[in-house]
Amino acid sequence: MKDWFKKNWAVALMFLIVTAVCLMFSCRKSGMFIDEIYTYGLSNSSYTPYVTDIRGGDAIGKVISRDELFDYVAVTDGEGFDFGSVYYNQTMDVHPPLYYWLFNAVSSLFPDSFTKWTGLALDYVIYMLALLCLYKLLMKLFDSRDIACAGVILYGLSLLGMSTMLMIRMYVLLTMLSLLLAWLLACLMRDFRPRLCPLIALTILAGLMTQYYFVFYAFFLCGAYVVYALVKRQYKALLWFVPWALGGALSLLLVFPDCITQLTADKLVSGGNAMENLTAISQYPQRLMYYLADMRHGLKAAIYVTILAAVALAFLFRRLKTAEKPLRLDSLVIILPAFAALPRVAIISPVMDQRYIYNITPFFIAAVCLLLYWLDMALGELKRPELVRKAALLCITALALWEARCAPPMYLYPEYAEYDALAEQHAGEPCVYFTDNYFAPITQDLLQLMKFRDFYVTDENLSGDLEGYLQGSESFVAYIDISEYWSSGYDPETIINTLAESTAYSRAQLLYQNGLSVTYVISK
Repeated sequence: MKDWFKKNWAVALMFLIVTAVCLMFSCRKSGMFIDEIYTYGLSNSSYTPYVTDIRGGDAIGKVISRDELFDYVAVTDGEGFDFGSVYYNQTMDVHPPLYYWLFNAVSSLFPDSFTKWTGLALDYVIYMLALLCLYKLLMKLFDSRDIACAGVILYGLSLLGMSTMLMIRMYVLLTMLSLLLAWLLACLMRDFRPRLCPLIALTILAGLMTQYYFVFYAFFLCGAYVVYALVKRQYKALLWFVPWALGGALSLLLVFPDCITQLTADKLVSGGNAMENLTAISQYPQRLMYYLADMRHGLKAAIYVTILAAVALAFLFRRLKTAEKPLRLDSLVIILPAFAALPRVAIISPVMDQRYIYNITPFFIAAVCLLLYWLDMALGELKRPELVRKAALLCITALALWEARCAPPMYLYPEYAEYDALAEQHAGEPCVYFTDNYFAPITQDLLQLMKFRDFYVTDENLSGDLEGYLQGSESFVAYIDISEYWSSGYDPETIINTLAESTAYSRAQLLYQNGLSVTYVISK
């Protein structure tokens, strides 16, 4: 044990530091993005994909109770490990079901509970596995524990890396499986073993069963490996690899045939939407600049290390040319596909959001590690080299920690603490949701809506028995769906005027606005 710790103390320290920062930011997470709430609902509701499905898909003029919302997001009695329900819900959604199966399994271990810690605990475990895959990958490529540790800390504490973990969504599993596939192919390049090919096939299938965007990096990675094997004349390896890789990809059609419908549908998040973005050539520069800005902001510590390493290499270039094997072709096979995937993802992503590049982010860190490898080669035999390397690693760690402090990750939502407090303050009053039967805004506001005993759904024409629900109450809380892009796009002033003209409720006080909706207290 003592020898193990002496050999691996730096690795253990890197993982411990990342764990501590993960816990700190997890405690600071005060709310959830709409897609995170979808994760709970699609995973844990019983054959009820969306909130409006509680009322058969038509909620206008109907009441939805707090207990029904809780049953939508939590595993309740008799619903544990209902993978058939998860599968059905995902056929109604736009994503394959693997992450949702895992989420349902974890939720089933803690029935009758709805908490952020269910999702964060699952994501933390997967994130640690992703970092382990990254460490193993970098060790395989560069044979340096210090460089591998530097990669783990640069990615693990980056804004993009932490955001991947804190978003309760499938992207953390997508990242882990992308790294696992890269590591398996790195193993294949170093030492071909036929038994790795079935594992590669399963990883490809698992990646596609997690999120369809897995295909971009996987496609270019497999293509790069084929070129590598041809250059190295490893024809036997290709005869094993190609059928297994294709088999893994095509197995998706057998395991989740609804993927065809999802990939060819004409929805906002679908294959049809991707084709629209692909043909919108004028948007290419804007989209590429957006994602490059995300990379620049989300990987600042890695960029600083890149600049310092590049400057040092410029002065040591002659020494690098005389070093033995400075160029590692296997590392380029792993790294270059990420650069090829980035513009494709940027162009066709349904909305411009950093989550679509989460799974390729670690490979840009691998590119930084390649620079560190060249720098280590150029420095040659130093006095007390281990001490110098450990000092450099500690400096990189300090820089990564400082950047994590200066640039906190996404999905913390500190403003939700105020939203919750305002909802609790008025929890004893009736609650009305104005929407044209869209589930998206209701889902976004679900955390606050659960503060009320129930809420009544109506549209801008006051369809249904609104006054019967209010029962003469002096005031009520009104949520108004205002997003034209995602839902009804109602004008709050129009609804407030309609209420004043047709009912006794003539005064409105703004509470807060939350993306897809705005919240008022309406009184007589």
